[in-house]
Amino acid sequence: MMQQTLAKAVQAKGIGLHSGKMVHLKLVPAPAHHGIRFFRTDLGVEIEALSQNVDFSALQLATTLRKEKGCIQTTEHLMAALYAMGIDNLRVEVDSAEIPIMDGSAAPFIYLIEEAGIKKQTAVRRVLKVTKPFHFNHQEKTVSVYPCETFRISYEINFDHPLIQKQQKTVEINPTLFEAEVSRARTFGFLKDVQMLKKMGLIQGGSIDNAIVLDGDRMLNASLRQKDEFVSHKILDCVGDLALCGARFQGHVVANKAGHEVHALFLRALMASDAIAWENASEEEQEVAVHAEPVFA
Repeated sequence: MMQQTLAKAVQAKGIGLHSGKMVHLKLVPAPAHHGIRFFRTDLGVEIEALSQNVDFSALQLATTLRKEKGCIQTTEHLMAALYAMGIDNLRVEVDSAEIPIMDGSAAPFIYLIEEAGIKKQTAVRRVLKVTKPFHFNHQEKTVSVYPCETFRISYEINFDHPLIQKQQKTVEINPTLFEAEVSRARTFGFLKDVQMLKKMGLIQGGSIDNAIVLDGDRMLNASLRQKDEFVSHKILDCVGDLALCGARFQGHVVANKAGHEVHALFLRALMASDAIAWENASEEEQEVAVHAEPVFA
């Protein structure tokens, strides 16, 4: 499999989930072996989209990457779209600390990728291949992974709300299935939590325009986009978080009640384990992945 980038630059703008301010985003083609890198145009800081740059002190609501004096928040929806559509190399220019939330799903980013087109490159892709079962537990939340010839995710959630309750879904992560079954699933939250977070100065841009908001036994939105939208969004988040391995992921991930923090901890533990093999990755790249220290702001 050969590496890919976009055929041309594309741009969009949208509200930042936490700041509530307008954010400008530009996706710029990048050469082979560049990887996905975020560039803060307001700070002049570049942050590689890799596990070693995850800010472990800021994983409650979304995934945050941090390097030097800069950070970039809410990376998971864009990263999921890039991974699922097969984009290996890209410069992501943004003029704020956040990726715009758009409609709360990955669909707007899929649209941008399709608008730009995809360009094949001459370098072979790096692959992180799971070679034996690996299990991770954290506070009654679990993620396991098993050898598989493709990237497959089985996810289970269980919420005490009549519209969610227990949901389970398995999907193979490829462009066709991701776009059809996962990409349009929106992030969701509970009204009581939204009110508390806004008082704390967070999610100032959050609304029913970019999230499913639940209250009591109902939701404030007019309707769901799909019956399994809640668990589908969890799969979307998982794809975006595991894309921070910096390679194509080959394994069957089975997650139960997990989230951004557990995804990040699982990936860090897996990459340091003997349950994987790297294909087409240099020794230096493997060493960085295994021995990187966690980031705490």
